[in-house]
Amino acid sequence: VIVAIVLNLPTSGPVLYRALQSQDMFVAAGFILLLSILTVIGTFISDLLLAVLDPRIRLR
Repeated sequence: VIVAIVLNLPTSGPVLYRALQSQDMFVAAGFILLLSILTVIGTFISDLLLAVLDPRIRLR
């Protein structure tokens, strides 16, 4: 976030805001789908790391 502010880089928040303001539902739906996919991937990776790092958890 700090790098984006200092370097004045475009971020995804204003893109979603403009899409919702102009009622561009394809962009908004694509953005929400992308965030959902990234959330699922992040959760899966954290579960795998927890299974590897915690000796109490065994893979079945």
